[in-house]
Amino acid sequence: MQNIYRVSSASVIPKRAGHNDIRRNNLELVLRHLSTVGADSRAGIASRAGLTRATVSRLVAELIELGLVREGGQDRDGRAGRPGTVLELGEGVLAIGMEINVDYLSVLVIDLSGREVLRERSVFDAAVGPDACLTALAELYRRTRRRLAASRGRPTPVVAGVTIAVPGLVDVAAGVVAEAPNLRWRDVAVAEPLHKLLRLDGAGGEAGGVPFHVGNDANLAAIAEYRSGGWAGTPNLVYVTGEVGIGGGIIVGGQPLLGTRGYGGEVGHMNVMPDGPKCGCGRRGCWEACIGLNALLQSARQRPRGDVPPERKIEPIVKRARGGDERTLAVLTDLGHWIGVGAANLANLFDPQVIILGGYFAHLGEWILPVAQEALSAGTLARSGESLRLVTSTLGFTAAAQGGALHAIERVMSNPTTLLALT
Repeated sequence: MQNIYRVSSASVIPKRAGHNDIRRNNLELVLRHLSTVGADSRAGIASRAGLTRATVSRLVAELIELGLVREGGQDRDGRAGRPGTVLELGEGVLAIGMEINVDYLSVLVIDLSGREVLRERSVFDAAVGPDACLTALAELYRRTRRRLAASRGRPTPVVAGVTIAVPGLVDVAAGVVAEAPNLRWRDVAVAEPLHKLLRLDGAGGEAGGVPFHVGNDANLAAIAEYRSGGWAGTPNLVYVTGEVGIGGGIIVGGQPLLGTRGYGGEVGHMNVMPDGPKCGCGRRGCWEACIGLNALLQSARQRPRGDVPPERKIEPIVKRARGGDERTLAVLTDLGHWIGVGAANLANLFDPQVIILGGYFAHLGEWILPVAQEALSAGTLARSGESLRLVTSTLGFTAAAQGGALHAIERVMSNPTTLLALT
């Protein structure tokens, strides 16, 4: 019988690791040790990482030169002999996450340890078109760099990378947004035009060789939830954006599930209501058309405004719900039901430990979660019991930008030598 699974041996037989591969791996080993264990001496790293002290000393010297590691105080842990110098992650290498959404732009800056350095979010109407969006994003980037440079008590930072989150299908390799219905974008290049824009307007010193990457907002938000959210470290989770558009980020076994072309997670466009309301994608009955922010505002008979952030848009709804308004409570009950229906589909497909509702959902948890949990339980084949939780996010509307910054940090951790082109 013909072997239909036959593949080229060259694709499965690993190549011999060269000196540079081993060096890069060991640099990563030291960085991740300090990131996971915390501050440690050279001797401590050597002992725990299984490397010789001489090797660790060489690696640390290189990491210090790159600004990834710095020397702190003395290690006085009670051991005999002269105390060693404590090493810790440096503060001079930063990563920037940015987000373009329907009604706002946001930025979040973190250091190697994931500590927040700066955040900003501004109201912005993306209906002005992609060129104006990229121009505004370039200005936000310049403003961020100026604020970082002006920070007192901090050395001139090295920006290791910038990741831009966009609500739509993203060709990550090309830095192109293939389809973003709510932005009304199709085949819009983002990374390269933004880089050129920053160089052409005289900001080349700011952009320099900093790599710009583009990713889906929900996928990046899921990374943020996995790394630093209320359920951080949960190996199997699903994140659902609560914006005008509804998207999903899926973590399986601690890794993002992106699909063949990186388009996985478009849960907002699964059909939950045949012949239901029309969606921004042109179809009817999409989950997004039932639970997206605009759908809620329409059901609550509230006019959408483009000049206020999302949480301000739902303030009147929250106020009426707290006051016991029957119509508002009925709208939220219906919203919770359809959230649960869609969540049940996700539970049946991915069997996660937790489904996290982000964005505006986090402001309505007390009204929508009980109903959603009931619909979720009714719609799942397996008995969920306590094994599946439906919760609201603690990260707010900057989750995607935070995930973008974490994505840039991960690239540095995986290959510290990439900084050689930036320092």
